[in-house]
Amino acid sequence: MVSILDRKLRRDLKARRSQFIAVVITIVLGIVLFGGSYDAYLNLTASYDQMFVTQNTADMTISGGDTEAIVAAARKIDGVEDVATRSVAEVPLRIDGHHKMLGRLVGLPGGAQPTIDKVTVLSGTYLSGIDSVLVEQHMADHFKLKAGDTIEVLGPQGWVSARVAGVAASAEYLWPAPSRQQIFPSFDDFGVLFVDQNVFAGIPSSAVRREVLVTYGSGADTATVDQALKDMALAHGATGVTPLADIPSNAALSEDLAGFKEMALMFPLLFLAAAGMATYVLLTRLVLSQRGQIGLLMASGFSKRTIFGHYLRFGLLAGAIGAVIGAPLGGLLGREISKLYTAAISIPVTVTTARASTAAIAVIFALVAGALSALAPAMRAAKIAPAQAMRGLIPSGKGGATWIEHLVPPLRRLPARWKSVLRGIGRNRNRTISTVVGVVLAVTLILTFWGMLDSIQVMIDREFNQVNRQDAQLYLTAPVTPDVLARVEAVDGVAHAEPVADMSATIRTSSGEYR
Repeated sequence: MVSILDRKLRRDLKARRSQFIAVVITIVLGIVLFGGSYDAYLNLTASYDQMFVTQNTADMTISGGDTEAIVAAARKIDGVEDVATRSVAEVPLRIDGHHKMLGRLVGLPGGAQPTIDKVTVLSGTYLSGIDSVLVEQHMADHFKLKAGDTIEVLGPQGWVSARVAGVAASAEYLWPAPSRQQIFPSFDDFGVLFVDQNVFAGIPSSAVRREVLVTYGSGADTATVDQALKDMALAHGATGVTPLADIPSNAALSEDLAGFKEMALMFPLLFLAAAGMATYVLLTRLVLSQRGQIGLLMASGFSKRTIFGHYLRFGLLAGAIGAVIGAPLGGLLGREISKLYTAAISIPVTVTTARASTAAIAVIFALVAGALSALAPAMRAAKIAPAQAMRGLIPSGKGGATWIEHLVPPLRRLPARWKSVLRGIGRNRNRTISTVVGVVLAVTLILTFWGMLDSIQVMIDREFNQVNRQDAQLYLTAPVTPDVLARVEAVDGVAHAEPVADMSATIRTSSGEYR
């Protein structure tokens, strides 16, 4: 019996190979998309985490207040592993003798790497004197800076030349965002330099921000330690308390990863749903066309369970073939996406692992999609009575005007060919519904991609043409007086100038806080 049904299955597949191949290709696309995008999501998360571990990134950064008191109190809090301090200042920089921009100086020990918030030297050497600097990799790439070049820093005594010792990557600036409100800075306007901690002795104390860096021990309750540090720091006058999750770079990349994860599930499911719908339509038509064969098989002694399993295998076979082809391709795609993504945002550590768990989930998705799509047609085939099946398909019901024609009487005067089309829509409801669902899925895929592109364009337009409308922004080392403002407005080509005060703040409510 089995050999007969196997032979029949092969012949059915051969007779409908074009439709079957189309279903398999759609399943393969869904599995490849899932495997590639979900593996890439996991790889990117692992890459970020590896950077944090390698550089021992601070779990909490505390700004301002009584630094010494905060350090002493932090060491006494359960769960705290290590505490360190550093200085940070924002000063004007000059590149190539003419390009001016805002620079953030981040202090590092002159002789060796810090214990917390280390940097990875990508080229050149580590700091070798008070006049040497490490250039953050995004800034170095943008201005083509390398070891041996010179950057000018504006200090109290005027412009001072600094020698580029090397190019460095920092987990704190995987994406060089100056703040949560400035996620997409222009590389022409903002850059980060890592300098010898002793440099800050020559910068006015009012321009220097002292920070306390705290790391937690393994197994520490992060939420509890976070809250304890916040309460303690605020009690000692701290102006900012920023956990690792809220560092501008990490927050921006985490939001990006969250969106990546959603797409890693949504788009594959759309493809699998389309494949399932195609399989359902194909099998439904197959069952209808083989009613006589089904009746003959059942009359010959084949059980309903055997008939059910025979048609169910059609969907399972499509899912299995799609999984076998798609799972390894998804793993390869995930590796390539991870490499391209980390290269695009200059992450020096790239984790590229093809996970067996992702492949297993992909195989399960494919088999479930194939089985569910074949379930209804297979059950329909198993329920057919032999005598009824061998008699052929007799349409049920009666002809006549449809409810649409009753609702819109002028439709009754349509030519016969259009009436046939109109009444055919309601004659086979399952076919009509499956066609509509297929069109909906196709349109959804197209509009989703178009919608993403439109959303990005609208966001860029709103950000740079409606919100931030300035063509240039000046960072002054002295207060903006009416005389200074008048001099700026007097520059040829300037239409309007206005002073702006910029300072960090934390907004707290009963449900949370925003920095």
